[in-house]
Amino acid sequence: MPARKIFSERLKELEQVLGLTPTEMANIGDCSQSTYYRYRKGESIPDLEFLNNILKNKNKINAEWLLKGIYPILKKDTLKNSDKTRNPIKFLNLPYYTMNPIQEGGEGQLSVEEWKNPSRTIPFCNTFINTIVEPDTNNLLAVNVKCDSMSPVIKPGSIILVNRDQTDPAGDGIFIVQLDDEIRMKLVQRLPSKRLQLSTINNKFNPIEVGLDEDNFDIIGRIIWRGAAV
Repeated sequence: MPARKIFSERLKELEQVLGLTPTEMANIGDCSQSTYYRYRKGESIPDLEFLNNILKNKNKINAEWLLKGIYPILKKDTLKNSDKTRNPIKFLNLPYYTMNPIQEGGEGQLSVEEWKNPSRTIPFCNTFINTIVEPDTNNLLAVNVKCDSMSPVIKPGSIILVNRDQTDPAGDGIFIVQLDDEIRMKLVQRLPSKRLQLSTINNKFNPIEVGLDEDNFDIIGRIIWRGAAV
């Protein structure tokens, strides 16, 4: 296995043992969040300054484990306290919405008023968010999709996670957008002359075009994960 992948696995394991988020790990290593995410995803090998900062931390991480994979993860004088920090369960309470069809069999939507004032939250385990979804931010929200506009990719009953920091339509994708006073789920595709095509996977709904600079249009965030019961 390449060294960058080995360090990636160790950093994820260390997060769980210490109960830290990627942001907190970046702070300990004294590097930017984007740099830490490159290490965490196995895109590059951590530099010596980062590794040294990790080893100097008060958690007393075992250098033999970090560099060679030789357990234990923590130095012996901290093992007696390790049970208190091993695999702690932490949760992110995300704003939670329900997107219902406008009418039976219709496209899903929410009102802007509902969107600005979520009445509920839903807890997601930090470990799941950081190891499965792997966003570069905690600026997330969750939506229970009750419509079939994105079937079969996003089926009715699915829960989606939306990254509110990803609003650039470059590369296309499925986004939550605001059209006039409605919040909708759309495939966004760039067109010439600063225009976008908004469509659905279910082709019973007609696509529309909007301008990037139109006052009645805004991209709220990209859908980065979806889950549903089997």
